[in-house]
Amino acid sequence: MKILHLIFSGAISGAEKYLKHLLPGLTEQGAVCHLYIVSPEKTAALFNDYCIELNRLGVKTTLLIAGKTSVISTAKKINQYLKANNINIVHSHLFISDVIAAVLKILNPRIYLISTKHGYQEKLLQQYVPGTRYRPTDLYYYITKFILGKIDKNVAVSKGIADLYYNLGLTKTPYHFIHHGVNIDAFNKEDYAAQCRLADPQLIIVGRIEKFKGHQFLLEAMPVVAAAFPGVKLLVLGEGSEKNNCIESVKNKGLQNNVIFAGFKDHPYSYISNSDVIVLPSLFEPFGLVYIEAFALKTPVVAFNTPAGNEIMTDNETALLVEKGDSRALADKIIFLLKNKTEKNAIAERAFKKYNECFTTQIMIQNTLNWYKSLGL
Repeated sequence: MKILHLIFSGAISGAEKYLKHLLPGLTEQGAVCHLYIVSPEKTAALFNDYCIELNRLGVKTTLLIAGKTSVISTAKKINQYLKANNINIVHSHLFISDVIAAVLKILNPRIYLISTKHGYQEKLLQQYVPGTRYRPTDLYYYITKFILGKIDKNVAVSKGIADLYYNLGLTKTPYHFIHHGVNIDAFNKEDYAAQCRLADPQLIIVGRIEKFKGHQFLLEAMPVVAAAFPGVKLLVLGEGSEKNNCIESVKNKGLQNNVIFAGFKDHPYSYISNSDVIVLPSLFEPFGLVYIEAFALKTPVVAFNTPAGNEIMTDNETALLVEKGDSRALADKIIFLLKNKTEKNAIAERAFKKYNECFTTQIMIQNTLNWYKSLGL
């Protein structure tokens, strides 16, 4: 089994972490995996260490600097790579990668084309009501339909995304889905306490600061939490287009002493593990890698009851979930955990057990191999 994985990317986020966890494991199991990364010039340097690490782990990784408008020339270069390496299976990841792959399929109809659906257009995810049959009329939708006509087999990262594509009328039957898995290298959180433990109690939110991630709802909840715990601090890890709006909201609410915008961190795990509660009020997550990272680190989660989090987390068992958009309920659940250490620890232990049973890298690798085999690859 020889497969070229293809991704167009300008950042190392969920899909990129997924590939870094998945491909070395597939290689160890006997699959020959190549990775072809296409990145714009302004972000290509982000992938230098990423490529070095994957090559060291036995995954032949190539970085091509190209923009979104270079689809045809990029597809031609990839086609040459396939021929030179005797590969006829391409597995693409993310939207622009799928566009390149669709053009590649036109150039070389003999390739078998697979695509992992890591998500959909974020502005739709922000407003989509799960279970609703909906037909968008925008260009993104029609390009997606064109792409899907070229792909031989699709797989989703969650039931939520599989259902979304079905409800949008992009597939007649829901796609098979394979959940992410992670392994976190062992570390002693106490070694990081001086740097990462900034208050007692301490909350944290991790992820891009975008509308669909729900930071605004957590900030609406913070005055209630701060009234109950005046010394509380919320660490906001990440960057994004909504950061300035969130900073302004903090000022308007007089929360400057309670909220810290810490930016992007290379090792967020040390901050998560040193926090009492992680709050993840996303309006929709295609998967939500940080959910299972929190599970693995035994940091209890408070989140909105939305896809795909609600297929990973069970309310009152492995997390506390509240209805989407309910900032007061979010505050109440946070306060409950901060006041009830025994229940907080019990939820964290049950979540850790769930992680080991369902969300390790080894489980993801085996599920992916089994799916490849079911396709006759």
